[in-house]
Amino acid sequence: MPQTRPELTKEEIGKTAGIIQNARPAYGALIDFYSEVFMAQAQSRANISLPPILIDPALLALKLENGMPLIDPAQFLIDPVQVSLLLKKICDLAVALAPKLANTGEKLGTALTNNDLDPEPVFFALLDNQNVEKTAKMIDIPPDELTFFAFSAMAPAIQSCGAQLSTYLKDAPELKKGYCPICGSHPEFAFFDQDGKKFLMCSLCAHEWLTLRMGCVFCDSTDKNDQHYFFSNEEKEYRVYLCDNCHNYLKLVDLRQLNRSFFPKLEQITTLHLDYKAQEKGYTNATKKGRK
Repeated sequence: MPQTRPELTKEEIGKTAGIIQNARPAYGALIDFYSEVFMAQAQSRANISLPPILIDPALLALKLENGMPLIDPAQFLIDPVQVSLLLKKICDLAVALAPKLANTGEKLGTALTNNDLDPEPVFFALLDNQNVEKTAKMIDIPPDELTFFAFSAMAPAIQSCGAQLSTYLKDAPELKKGYCPICGSHPEFAFFDQDGKKFLMCSLCAHEWLTLRMGCVFCDSTDKNDQHYFFSNEEKEYRVYLCDNCHNYLKLVDLRQLNRSFFPKLEQITTLHLDYKAQEKGYTNATKKGRK
């Protein structure tokens, strides 16, 4: 059975952000911006209306039998109206709360307001793993920042599709693979649940699935000599797993050590110091290299 944790409401995300902000004041500005983005995404998801993605029964049986992802990322659907509204909202938030993104937020927001940019082709280009350099150049913003804004706006729609598609997995065996059973993307985060089971979270659709406790989720290496992790006594809820075979790392939160609501995207942002430490040791994050 797929992992099914209840989604946090907009209010619960705000409360969790406040708790983390009090504990880690150095992340104050980041939390101010990203918590507003995450709350806007939660509100947008509540307003999204999409038809179900249908999979032919014979094709579904073949995919499940062979451990194949249910769909290609390009098959995700979006609600153009809601996604465009959210994109404009995130632009406004960047101008108000994120100085490093404010210039891009202002230019992108102006292009949207003046109808100088049709965002739909950008959304579908990114889902099809195409670059958006030409569009970014047209409005004079960095391509990676356009990608961030667009994916942030699409996230609620993609996650909504992922939740619907997860129903196809309800009777499927747990394959415990290192790639998302829905869209095949790399995991961007992991967690131990209250029973000590290890789950991964997809970097694209945010689906959560059970995986093996031991071994690398990126290269499947089970050599104990290749597998390491580090943690801090001051932050016992976090671990960072390192693989010497593929030189990737993965952050994990132990929910048994957590005394607040768990919102993975917020945990990702407020543990950037662990990313820096892993990168200083010579490891990289597979999600930064593109989808699987």
